[in-house]
Amino acid sequence: MAGIILTGDTSGTITVNAPAVAGTNTISLPASTGTTVVLNGWTITESGGVLFFATGGTNKMKLDASGNLTCVGDVTAFGTV
Repeated sequence: MAGIILTGDTSGTITVNAPAVAGTNTISLPASTGTTVVLNGWTITESGGVLFFATGGTNKMKLDASGNLTCVGDVTAFGTV
């Protein structure tokens, strides 16, 4: 399995493109802050030890360091994807 090694200037954004299996194939990592991962229409942002999952600029879910998960919409258990 091949690996990726990033060296040199760490300012700006790092973009990784991989062969598409299904859906999107680009992940952007803003190197300047190191606290947000951008996955096309979704972002995952760490703030104060909490991960916030957002789409369209609106937080939809958060996961804290204790494992508590909070969602703005319904939660389906034992469903299929």
